[in-house]
Amino acid sequence: MHAPPPPPVAVAAQTRAETALVRQINRVRREHGLRAVRFTFRLHRAARRHSRDMLRRDQLTHGSSDGKSLSARLSSAGARRHYGEVLAWAPRGSGSGARTIVRMWLNSASHRAVLLDGSLRRVGVGRLYGAMGRSRGHAITADFSS
Repeated sequence: MHAPPPPPVAVAAQTRAETALVRQINRVRREHGLRAVRFTFRLHRAARRHSRDMLRRDQLTHGSSDGKSLSARLSSAGARRHYGEVLAWAPRGSGSGARTIVRMWLNSASHRAVLLDGSLRRVGVGRLYGAMGRSRGHAITADFSS
């Protein structure tokens, strides 16, 4: 006798701040002649889980506490052939609005390359408030896929 399948994982709705980040990413992509990325719940859920994991571990990293690589983590979230991830830590009071975060990513060559990669078509953003070290703020993950 087989056990029944587990119930589906509830996906929290995208917050206003997460929506604003997706909009700002797409605004920048349009300014550079690129198509907008489309929000997907699977990548959103993966990004949220990763932001939560970083807060629990007190560490801003692409690695995960379960030992999964970035590629394995995103593949399980439905990422296709090509994928990318950008992370941010926005301490409370540092100006953590969408424009500020996306501008910060654009000022980093590796983050800019992900944001402006025309082969990436889907995105999920996870932005969670918590502590990292003695600082409180937002851990932000944006996961992209072709």
